[in-house]
Amino acid sequence: MDKNELKQFSVALRLVEGKDLGAALDIILPYVESHPYVPYSEDVKDIKENFRLMLHYMELGVEDDMRESMYNDMLDKLKGGIRNLRSDYRRRNVDFYKDAYSRASVKTNSFSEKAIRMQMEDFVSDLAMLQLESVEKRDKMADELYLSHYSFMQALFCHIVVSELWTEEQASAIGDIILSPTVDSGDAQVVVSAMMLSVMNNFDINKFRVLVRIYSEAKDEALKQKALIAWTLSVTDGVDSALQLQIMSPLLSRDDVVRDLLDLQKQMVFCMNAENDNDIIQRDIMPTLVKNSNLTSYRLGIEDNDQELRDILDPEADDRSMEEVENKFQKMIEMQKSGADIYFGGFSQMKRFSFFYSLPNWFFPFSLNHPELHRVKDSLKRNRFLTNLMATGPFCDSDKYSFALAVVSVIDKIPSDMIEMMNHGEMPKQQFISDEEMATPAYLRRRALQDLYRFYRLYRWHNQIYNPFDTDNVLFMACSLFDNTAVSEKRVELGNFLLSRREAILLSKLMPKLQFDGSVAGYLVKGGYYLEMSRDFVEAKECFMKAAYFSGDDIRALRGMAKAAFHSNDLKMAENAYRKLYTLEPDNKSYALHYAIVCSKMGDFEQAAKILYELDYKYPESSNVKRVLAWTLMGENKLEQAAKIYAKLLDSDTVGDMDLLNAGYCKWFMKDISGATTLFAEYCENLLKSRKDSSAPDYLSISNILDEDFINDGAMLNCFGITAVEMILIKRITYKLTRDK
Repeated sequence: MDKNELKQFSVALRLVEGKDLGAALDIILPYVESHPYVPYSEDVKDIKENFRLMLHYMELGVEDDMRESMYNDMLDKLKGGIRNLRSDYRRRNVDFYKDAYSRASVKTNSFSEKAIRMQMEDFVSDLAMLQLESVEKRDKMADELYLSHYSFMQALFCHIVVSELWTEEQASAIGDIILSPTVDSGDAQVVVSAMMLSVMNNFDINKFRVLVRIYSEAKDEALKQKALIAWTLSVTDGVDSALQLQIMSPLLSRDDVVRDLLDLQKQMVFCMNAENDNDIIQRDIMPTLVKNSNLTSYRLGIEDNDQELRDILDPEADDRSMEEVENKFQKMIEMQKSGADIYFGGFSQMKRFSFFYSLPNWFFPFSLNHPELHRVKDSLKRNRFLTNLMATGPFCDSDKYSFALAVVSVIDKIPSDMIEMMNHGEMPKQQFISDEEMATPAYLRRRALQDLYRFYRLYRWHNQIYNPFDTDNVLFMACSLFDNTAVSEKRVELGNFLLSRREAILLSKLMPKLQFDGSVAGYLVKGGYYLEMSRDFVEAKECFMKAAYFSGDDIRALRGMAKAAFHSNDLKMAENAYRKLYTLEPDNKSYALHYAIVCSKMGDFEQAAKILYELDYKYPESSNVKRVLAWTLMGENKLEQAAKIYAKLLDSDTVGDMDLLNAGYCKWFMKDISGATTLFAEYCENLLKSRKDSSAPDYLSISNILDEDFINDGAMLNCFGITAVEMILIKRITYKLTRDK
């Protein structure tokens, strides 16, 4: 595969979209002339000749009322020609397309619209007619029917994926077939998935049109949701933009569609976090399940392998273990309900079966009648537990195929008593999701997205095609085609979602698309991004100020403004914001504590102490309250009281490096130079260790650490008349202590 040649197609198409016919021809003609026998080369040469004639008559000064329409016609023809040339190139040079093309070519059947309809409708009627056959004949005839039909559907899928541009008539005919009640829903979903792959990788306005139509008219909810995913992920900036918008506009005016698009966008973000969710499960949940793996399931419930001994030593151990296991299972259930893909980690290891080497198999709805499950079908159907699991388990279709294929390899090795137990349906089961919820559009959409995500992460040639889950592609709601539509009005809500999940990269890509004029929610999202992610406290402060102005001091705006002002060292604004928050919610510990901190930093130690004494009374075990109180007491020159608090903090389990520094200040102000420098030395050593600096401390590193702190705490040092010379001497003594250790 020559990436430079592939790039030529993209560059030429961008020039066509920019209506520069001559420049596009200059790019694509060298390829056509070096490949004279490829399809559509003659079409491009015809366009070149017509363009030459147009230029010639223009130079002669000939007036032509049709010149502009002819020019646009040539642009449209060249655009289609380039896309078809690209399809041909991929079929011959790119592994993904070469494999699909070869699979499509295996089937000798015609893929005309008439032949497709006949095959798909005949399958449904033939399947129904099997019920008239004897039981002896029925199973064998069914196997033959499914084998033939799956073979056709696999070839059809690949044919559509590598197909050239469709005419409007072709697309309309396919739409009629897919929406026909005489066609199997699973087959219809397979065709929609194939069209999606085709459009995403070689945009075709007519395929796009029929996907939107299927979503609008489909009665089957699973088909409808796959069509929604298909046309949404196919929306492309800068390609037939006006036509795309014209096709989508009736849908984008509907509140239910806009809400579905927002939910779809959120679900895609959840999919992208599958690996992180798996890490959480492996770190926080699986150790508990493994630890309690000695609990074995029997007919009468849970029985411990060492029951008698455990009953003697710890009679309540079983109850605690079961409660712990149940809590961890509940955590997984809550993760799943919130949108997490909790099964990706386990099932991603089960995609190495040859089944998944075939592109179409990633997109078939799960069915035990798939020919590649022939060996295990009877065993699975006889097993009540496995049948229920396949029918109602909260897994996407791809994972169900993985599970079924895994069963093939181990079914003969499972002990007979376990098989019996499973056949009687006596295995313990957990109702992760209700039947009603499993039939909802949101669940069906999430399951389809999980199938798609696995394909783009695990298929052997996934990196050769456009990936809608890439960071640069995943935010379809940021697409310019959605500007000035109802979708753009949901971007602030999406931004708030990304902010809550700390998706810094994705939020940064959405930021230019957020509208802020008078929008409190917009300014809150923007302020949150600057505050929590980019750490631009000045910009964050400005955003929260505007949010507070437009909202009349909304508490979220005040909270953000207070935090941003504090971090940007605008103590006056921070004091004003925290005072308002404290007044609004005097029982809020965080507001009270931060208000006291700001008061203390501004030198209003009396007000700070008043708040802190009350907090210390309410929260006697709070180390943070005691830290601020000790600092405030120092400001009031109550050094003995401050020293007692610091002594307790240094002796506690929650002692921190800043406790060492501040306790050192206290001793310094009490003229205990030895005690102060000992604490400063320990503080500096801890900081150097945290920076993974294994070298012996030198004077410069000690000096730099303490200089920064002395500057930050200059107001307090000034209160006690500490001079620059004293600071230098303290640094020197501290260095001497670290050196002599």
